[in-house]
Amino acid sequence: MLYIIGIGLKPKHLSLEALEVAKNCAAVFLETYTSKYSEGTIEELSKIIDRRIVQLKREQVENSELILSQANKENIALLVFGNPMTATTHIQLLIDAKKEGIKTEVIPCVSISDYLGKTGLSSYRFGRTATIVLPEENYAPESFYDQIAENKKNNLHSLCLLDIKEDGRLMSVNEALAVLEKIEKKKGNNLIKESVLVVLCGAGNRNEIIKAGNFNEIKRSGYDVFPQSLIVCAKLNEKEKEALSFLYGLKD
Repeated sequence: MLYIIGIGLKPKHLSLEALEVAKNCAAVFLETYTSKYSEGTIEELSKIIDRRIVQLKREQVENSELILSQANKENIALLVFGNPMTATTHIQLLIDAKKEGIKTEVIPCVSISDYLGKTGLSSYRFGRTATIVLPEENYAPESFYDQIAENKKNNLHSLCLLDIKEDGRLMSVNEALAVLEKIEKKKGNNLIKESVLVVLCGAGNRNEIIKAGNFNEIKRSGYDVFPQSLIVCAKLNEKEKEALSFLYGLKD
């Protein structure tokens, strides 16, 4: 049997259900390419579940043979940061398991989406999530900007997740703002610069940072906890304005 288990944003987010299941699995894998803990380590998690955790790269998860060949014989767990079914790779894994007649179970957990309400923004007013990608040679996608623009057109906030590289380096808010600024200049738009922005850094960390402001205010600040994310706000309602002002420094 294959269990796909969300492990949240830090070791203490692991649910009692997930703990019980992981302890009774013959092998425990962790995919390492979608995110990282905001606080704590994989070593701590390994001690909690009393199991050795084998870390997998993207290609090892996408090539599901490694996981499914074992799940066909015994109980196997794949641990996923945050909530487990956000990435299409994990959905494909369920499909592949179903095709091979392997039983599966998904155990959810806390994710960055569960922290959106803490910002003071209405959780019901978010559109499709965008992922801002660091441009590389011969690879500089801009579709995330178009998604932000579409959300804004529909008066919906945009949660922007930030890139994580193969070597584990996490993109910063300031890098994301630089990418968005370059795209805006190219398109001749001012969508980002005219929006209220909210940064959410190290969600779940005791040093978590939430700050609201305009483009220049957010860009001037430094953020030293990771992972980091950015929210591009649509038109704020009165309660959202009040919350961002009193809690997170939004100026009139």
